[in-house]
Amino acid sequence: MDTPVSVLYIGESSLAAEIAGDPGVQVRLVASPREAAAVETRPDILVMVPEFDTDGHAADMVRKWIQLAKLDRFVFSPGIFCGVPASLPRDIRLKILEAGCDRLLDFPFLPGEIRIKAGQYNEKYLLAQQQHADSRALEKSFAYLDRFKSELKDVKTELVEEKTSLNLALKQVQEMTGERRRLKQALADVKKNLGENMAGFSRVLITLIRSRVEKNRGHAERVAGVAEFLGREMGLDENRLEDLLKAAMLHEVGLLFMSEAFLSDKEQKQSNLSAYDRTMMRQHPVKGADLLDNCPGFEPEARIIRSLNEWSDGTGYPEGLKRQHIPVASKILAGADELETLRDRPDIKGPEALLAALEDLAGARLDPVIAGLLGKYVVTRLASESFKVRGVGLEQLEPGMKLGAALFTDSGTKLFSANTELTREAINKVIQYSREYPVDEIVYIKV
Repeated sequence: MDTPVSVLYIGESSLAAEIAGDPGVQVRLVASPREAAAVETRPDILVMVPEFDTDGHAADMVRKWIQLAKLDRFVFSPGIFCGVPASLPRDIRLKILEAGCDRLLDFPFLPGEIRIKAGQYNEKYLLAQQQHADSRALEKSFAYLDRFKSELKDVKTELVEEKTSLNLALKQVQEMTGERRRLKQALADVKKNLGENMAGFSRVLITLIRSRVEKNRGHAERVAGVAEFLGREMGLDENRLEDLLKAAMLHEVGLLFMSEAFLSDKEQKQSNLSAYDRTMMRQHPVKGADLLDNCPGFEPEARIIRSLNEWSDGTGYPEGLKRQHIPVASKILAGADELETLRDRPDIKGPEALLAALEDLAGARLDPVIAGLLGKYVVTRLASESFKVRGVGLEQLEPGMKLGAALFTDSGTKLFSANTELTREAINKVIQYSREYPVDEIVYIKV
């Protein structure tokens, strides 16, 4: 049987009794933060249930409770959960999180909710342990360096007593200083030339990809166009957007390692790859990233491309990262590349087939948020004359309307698939979800 989650509970006792009913939770109830400070054993989770008001002082109360509980006495701080009313305004919720709370629990919360959510902090706890161990190792390394410096000082003292050796050493130091100056200048010249040639080197790689790898000319440019749309929709700043677009242009650089025979017959081999070829195809983003890592100035693009084949459900490569742990830029690039791959498939014709294929990928290959934005891209940028949609606001939705694209919340929850005919009940569900998990302001309806 798994070890129960230990919970230190500060607040109203009847809620604590309900939580204690869960066999997977071990609860210790205290009346105040000061009593919590006297508890010697570190709990897994500290649950605080203060009496909240909505005048803006809730965050100050939470911050004060955390200070009074003296959680910093533990080497690894426990997770801090705070029970709040469901009606608490969102700006106050944000301030509570900024005050040091890890997770908010809306009243009424189920007894098992704390146990389930506490599991999400195991990884954080393990990382904290690793960081602590690394810090101890670093301290030992510094101590070794201090001893080494002390010994070096003693050696220098002995050398001072030998005038002849010292004069020779000084002469050598002067020569080395001159050489260091020359090397420093040479390095500066190399860096300057490298900076001037980075754009040219990038063009060389892109030309190689186009001539040797790309099956359809313009693939990289189209992927970059979709990636730019997604990046702007997700609010990337200009520097991150620039790195994303460069990565889009270079995302197939790893395929340059494939054999000429494979690339010349790539289209025919896609449906009948050997185990070796499948492995190479799966690894090509990592190989491309390794290549770019060795090219100064291309490190951001390498980081983005390395996670190109990570799947939202954690079944991807190379690290099996799940949705929230995959870099945002990598998720965007993966979505843009998948959309262009779908457009090249002969069995997918027209926007409706494309939207259906994207829905199938949501939550598995693609992050649901990315899949939702790709649906928006299809209906606004790729729709043909025969596929007509119009954008309406939530307040304009009426029964009988048919969705032109799947409807997702900003958190990635899919509410309805494309072609769903809206009922009054469905519209009320959308409006209700939007209060807690905002939905895109524009909903695309078939004309």
